[in-house]
Amino acid sequence: MSDEVIMVHVSKAGRITIPAKHRKAIGLEEGGVAVVRLDDGEIRIRPMWAVLAELQAKVRKRSADSGESVDWLLADRREEAPREEY
Repeated sequence: MSDEVIMVHVSKAGRITIPAKHRKAIGLEEGGVAVVRLDDGEIRIRPMWAVLAELQAKVRKRSADSGESVDWLLADRREEAPREEY
């Protein structure tokens, strides 16, 4: 993390402009979707793709740790499906 501090102004509508070099550093492109989170009195802004990649890694790790997999889930659902009532 950089120690550089940049001042930005908040518009009447509550908007701020994130400097281009900061957007580029986190891979936030024009038209991209960002996730904004309040974290212990600070606002964190992350690109959606980064949040999704983190969640996917967590799910992958949990699946590996538990021995569960998509194949296991599909096999279980196929076995259970004939017993379900609609």
